[in-house]
Amino acid sequence: MASNTAIFYDIENLLGVFNEKTNTGLHLDEIYRQVLETEGVTGVSIQRAYADWAMPMHRNLKNLILQIGIEPIQIFNTNQNDRVKNAADVCLIIDAVDLAARNPNIENFVIASGDGIFAFLSKKLHEHGKRVIGCSFEKIANAIFMNSCDKFIGLEKDKKNVIAKTITKKAPKVPKKQTTKLPKTKYTETLLNTNIEALTDLGDTASVMHIVRQLVEALFTEDTKDLPGLEISVFVNYINHYIPGFKVKQHGFKRIGEFMQFVLTGSPYCTYTVEDNVVLMAQRKAAETANGKIVKDIEGLLLVTPEGERYNTVFNVPFGVPFVYTTQAQTPVQEVRPEGKESTVRKLIKSQFEELAGANVLSENEVGLLTTAEYAKTTFGVRAPILQEVDGGHGRSIKELRTVGGRVKYWREPFDFNGKKYLVYKEWANLHKNRFMVWYDAQKSKT
Repeated sequence: MASNTAIFYDIENLLGVFNEKTNTGLHLDEIYRQVLETEGVTGVSIQRAYADWAMPMHRNLKNLILQIGIEPIQIFNTNQNDRVKNAADVCLIIDAVDLAARNPNIENFVIASGDGIFAFLSKKLHEHGKRVIGCSFEKIANAIFMNSCDKFIGLEKDKKNVIAKTITKKAPKVPKKQTTKLPKTKYTETLLNTNIEALTDLGDTASVMHIVRQLVEALFTEDTKDLPGLEISVFVNYINHYIPGFKVKQHGFKRIGEFMQFVLTGSPYCTYTVEDNVVLMAQRKAAETANGKIVKDIEGLLLVTPEGERYNTVFNVPFGVPFVYTTQAQTPVQEVRPEGKESTVRKLIKSQFEELAGANVLSENEVGLLTTAEYAKTTFGVRAPILQEVDGGHGRSIKELRTVGGRVKYWREPFDFNGKKYLVYKEWANLHKNRFMVWYDAQKSKT
């Protein structure tokens, strides 16, 4: 019987219960054994462990993982700030979703981590019809993630070793209704006139940041432009009103100032300090005219959605779309990639569109479908039409047609299909490659 299971190990999270500088107690073979004994698992065909393997406490695991057939995935330490999620989370999630999309034989996805960020990965895998098995130490396992799994294997430390047992999933605690009184100010009046809904899923960091973004945008309007900056301590009351039980430490931040620095990076808003170290928040233009010190943006911020779309500010992510995040020491992702420096996937897909255009194999019906966002999403998993008709742009320039949501998403040179010129979508990632190739082969077979 064919193997139907893949295991993804978040090494940094699993080592979180060990205080030693070098690990001698984490035994991944115990996790592997427990997975093999799980009902519905016929075998494990893929195992990947994500870590910076140059670190001493990780190097001690390398011999073990090679013995039990685990592929070590090197995560280079570009994160110099511990208040930002580790890049391993991003790579693990992208790999898992990619595998779910292209390999129907893998039915069970084992996520060996207790990090709450993987709750939305669990939801995405369920959309693909996959079974999710969580595995982590009970003391560090996020309740939301545990509850999102179909099965959860709990780990415990026995002296310096690891033992495993199957545990009942814990439902997340429902926070008590917030009783904090809001100050009677113009800011409060403006906020309460909105239709922002309270959030109860506190384990979903992306949803929390989306709500905080809504609060910021609702507070700084034409009605409040003449008011002084809003004290950050007052803004915390607003957060607690709409996100009962909110605590920044649950989302990987030490203080509210660091959390807001992250959320506001790259946005029209910022925090700044004035006399007596009072921290205020305002639109950047207003803060620049105030006699205070503006808190700098986080450099190299990278946010990645399940579809592989990348952003460098929370404020540009489509509202409600989940994301994971890290930092990178390179050019911000929203700047236009120089011509001739496209990724391998983009080069491949561009050349195949050129081939299709040259051979004139796309029917008028297929071209019409490619100009719709719905077809693009269901066929390729992207959120914008694949083709934009140049002559059908109703007077819009090429530059305007290439830009969607403030980002350039289409190649500059038009392609000719059936006598009409179209711009072609260019934001392709490895996540889309398999689905594109299925579509491409189907079009070629019609010739």
